[in-house]
Amino acid sequence: MILNDTIVALATPSGIGAIGLIRVSGTATFEIIEKMLHKSIKGKKSHSIVLRELYDTEGVIDEVLISVFRGTRSYTGEDTIEISIHGSDYIATRLIKSLLHHGARMAEPGEFTQRAFLNGKLDLAQAEAVADVIASEHQFAHEQAMKQLRGGYSKDIQSLRGKLLNFTSLIELELDFGEEDVEFASRDELRNLVLEIKNRVDRLSDSFTLGNALKKGFTVVLAGRPNAGKSTMFNALLNEDRAIVSDIEGTTRDSIEELIQVSGIRMRVVDTAGIRDATDVIEKEGINRTFKHVEASGITLYLFDPSHTTPREVSSDLGILKNKTDRVWTIANKMDLFTGNLNDFGVVDAQVSAKDANNVVALFDKIVQELTSEISNLSNEIVVTNARHAESFRLCSNELQSILDGIENSLTGDLLSFHLRSGIKALASITGEIDNEEVLGNIFSKFCIGK
Repeated sequence: MILNDTIVALATPSGIGAIGLIRVSGTATFEIIEKMLHKSIKGKKSHSIVLRELYDTEGVIDEVLISVFRGTRSYTGEDTIEISIHGSDYIATRLIKSLLHHGARMAEPGEFTQRAFLNGKLDLAQAEAVADVIASEHQFAHEQAMKQLRGGYSKDIQSLRGKLLNFTSLIELELDFGEEDVEFASRDELRNLVLEIKNRVDRLSDSFTLGNALKKGFTVVLAGRPNAGKSTMFNALLNEDRAIVSDIEGTTRDSIEELIQVSGIRMRVVDTAGIRDATDVIEKEGINRTFKHVEASGITLYLFDPSHTTPREVSSDLGILKNKTDRVWTIANKMDLFTGNLNDFGVVDAQVSAKDANNVVALFDKIVQELTSEISNLSNEIVVTNARHAESFRLCSNELQSILDGIENSLTGDLLSFHLRSGIKALASITGEIDNEEVLGNIFSKFCIGK
């Protein structure tokens, strides 16, 4: 990255609006702006706002508000100006053209945040959280992104790294006195420390399954035999006739899905083809897709009609589904028509009548309560929602396990040191204490321009 030039970008969406915002950051920021002013802002302190007219060779471009951020007190850690203009594409284009003429260049996607990272204003995990805050579409995603932006597990990681580095230095010091058979790093203390850190790392790594599902939309799959009421439940939940409902078996041949919000949690609800021994090629493909959705689900709701399904059939269906996913709820549907004994069907998680929207809402509220309980069980820990972070935690855990195995097998100090350093490197990659331009380029290229 070149940090001795000055970048500019429109930070608001293009199009007509009340205001637009143009960001300028870099070593020549104030020099460039001064060339477009008739009244100087050189004496203005950081975090001050002034009203000025900006000019180019054709005359006045616009009357604007200029927000001044000097040096390390800015978002990027360098001289920065934010220009609030009237929300016109013409004004924005003309102003940026003039800034480029006077020596600025167009910013790359995410370059302002990348500069903030390179100038030590944010660590890499916090920088990635900026993109997550912008992309958040529901309460959970926003809360987790804000926690990470405020430091999240960055301080924890630095503390864990520090403890591992301390033991690494002691073990490597032993190597300098190898002939004297000196032990500076107690293996018992090392084992206890590694167990403590591995427990923490594993909890963070394990939270990704839930965190990622909730960030992108917790997938709820409606599965069951034909005419179990899946499409009726789907329509009741959406409050519209999204799926075809019919007494004819096998009406749903392909999966239908929609995103909904329930109590601040985003859910991706999938209505699937009915499970049965089909002979129709198209229906067979629909059932195959049903099982693929079940395998990828956060929770599968198995619906059955107790009036037209035997306990043996329910048991068989559940056996198939539970081989494909860990979380299956058994839902007895059409209870308004059932007069028999539900105990014959074993454990039933809920009883509903899908044509009654209140029943459906109550069922999904129950799902939300369970998800909320799972999140609260993580106490004050951050739920990992970033796949790169989850992979780094997994790699670190593997190295820590190698250390534990090595201690049990009297592994030599140099090999223990190797695994310690590999674990430290995995943790460091999360917060960005690495020198890998390819990783950084990949992360920031996904940001929007102007951020």
